[in-house]
Amino acid sequence: MRMLVENWRIALWALRANWFRAVLTAVGVVIGVASLVAVTAVSAGAQQEVADSIRRLGANVVLVDGEFINIGTGQSATERTITPEDVDAISKLPMVTAIAPHQEMESLTISAGRFKATTLLFGITETYGDIYNQAAGAGRLISSSDVSFGRSVMVLGLVQRRKLFSGQNPIGRTVRVGTREFEVVGIQARKGTLNDENLDFRSFVPLPIVTRALLGGGANIKSVGVRIRSEAEIEPAMDAISELLRRQHRLPDSYADDFSTEDQADFVKAAQSATTTFRVLTFALGGIALLVGGIGIMNMMLVSVRERTREIGIRKSVGADPWKVQAQFLIEALVLSTLGGIAGLLVGIGATGLTGTLAGWQVAISLPSLLVSFSAAVSVGLFFGYYPARRAARLDPIAALRYE
Repeated sequence: MRMLVENWRIALWALRANWFRAVLTAVGVVIGVASLVAVTAVSAGAQQEVADSIRRLGANVVLVDGEFINIGTGQSATERTITPEDVDAISKLPMVTAIAPHQEMESLTISAGRFKATTLLFGITETYGDIYNQAAGAGRLISSSDVSFGRSVMVLGLVQRRKLFSGQNPIGRTVRVGTREFEVVGIQARKGTLNDENLDFRSFVPLPIVTRALLGGGANIKSVGVRIRSEAEIEPAMDAISELLRRQHRLPDSYADDFSTEDQADFVKAAQSATTTFRVLTFALGGIALLVGGIGIMNMMLVSVRERTREIGIRKSVGADPWKVQAQFLIEALVLSTLGGIAGLLVGIGATGLTGTLAGWQVAISLPSLLVSFSAAVSVGLFFGYYPARRAARLDPIAALRYE
């Protein structure tokens, strides 16, 4: 134990004597550990975001999108191919348990007094909330009576709530879309982002308001969310929906579909794939940084062995065992990598917190990830410090004493 303490003291003295070189050597370890901490935290946050996305999207949901077709000339020369009759026919399929048609208007300006905000306005039915796990953070959601009577009511997104009614209760207040007034009946609970889309940017009104009033009457449906009875029936259901819509639209066999069907789980799989790719690339960069740091430690220790050759010769000539000399230089490498690892943890935690705040990313720093990153730094120090330490231990004391 006394020998170990003495070796640690000598190691700290040697590093302090060449502190600037030691700092430069440790930079690679610091960067590598910080990278591992950051990528682990961001990846864990991304995985949690994917799990939240599954919850937000709802289970066993197929999205049916209508394509645009030409219906004439002028400003309203195109129309979606999904009709209310199509929606009704899809709802009667045996494996379908619920259906939620919606229409949307992008970059729509809404105002409240002198304040204005842009929104993605969704026209929905009362089933939208059930299929897409929508919840009200305040007030209520769009109801069946709102849809049946075409009431001018709106559920605001969080973004629009902050811009139009900062610090105020918007429930019961009035907002305008053009010249039309809407009563705010609810605020959507936070949904976050999905595939780079901010779901809190959406606001909601009854579907007839969009299709009949805002779009000029008789507009078709952009998309239909279809809940399937079980996960095993998703593929057969997509085939059945495609066959039904082709028959509804009277499409010849040689014609391509004028609609698309997609399992919403595909969005989640795409997000998981992107997260995995990001994690692999960043782990590789962190590993390369640690490798560079390890090589730096080895080079520094080789220089240290050369500079202290006479010291090594004196120690061995007075009876120092080779393993003690080897242990001393291994401890120096260990001290260097340990200090670099601690600094890397601090930098990684700080950078992760700052990135999460500035970019709005969800991050999750865990104790196991910190321990793994720190252990990697220590292992690098021991691995790359072994050769210089072994070389010092094998020096011939007579040749070492003659070294100039």
